[in-house]
Amino acid sequence: MGQYQRQDAWRYAMRYGINPNPNYIYFEDDDCTNFVSQCLRAGGAQNHYHPTHPWWYLDGKMSLSWSVASSLYWYIRVSTEEDESGIRAQTFFQSTSRPLKQDILDAIQPADLIQYRDAGGVVRHSSIITGFGYDDNGEFGPLVTQHTSNAVNISWRKGHFTTAIFHHIIGINSAE
Repeated sequence: MGQYQRQDAWRYAMRYGINPNPNYIYFEDDDCTNFVSQCLRAGGAQNHYHPTHPWWYLDGKMSLSWSVASSLYWYIRVSTEEDESGIRAQTFFQSTSRPLKQDILDAIQPADLIQYRDAGGVVRHSSIITGFGYDDNGEFGPLVTQHTSNAVNISWRKGHFTTAIFHHIIGINSAE
């Protein structure tokens, strides 16, 4: 199991948060998970050809878990539960309408991920933590960088989603 290079993932997110990396495919209307996967790759994660939940990008082609939020969620969950050589995380769930739980704030770090579920329970969006600060309501918490609506260091709160899923990355695969 490899060491997640948080600083490299963070640096990548900050560099390409607004203007996408031209070396990757860009999905103008739905690029959030593709962007987060690129950040994970910059942090050292390698292609993982898991038999049921693969995560990979090669020559402009990619797995569903590379570019679809719900598939990335399941990939991380399966890799973590099976103690596979894939991307593993300590995962926390939080209502987006409640104050941020202290145990989550204590666990998360820059370059960890936040995904979001809608009212129907479907994971629809992915972002990467790139800082910490105060939001418009004066609450201290993570700031995220994301694509789809490209932004750098904005509040983690997304009112149109009901649940935030925090992934504290604890290990990555370091070789193909």
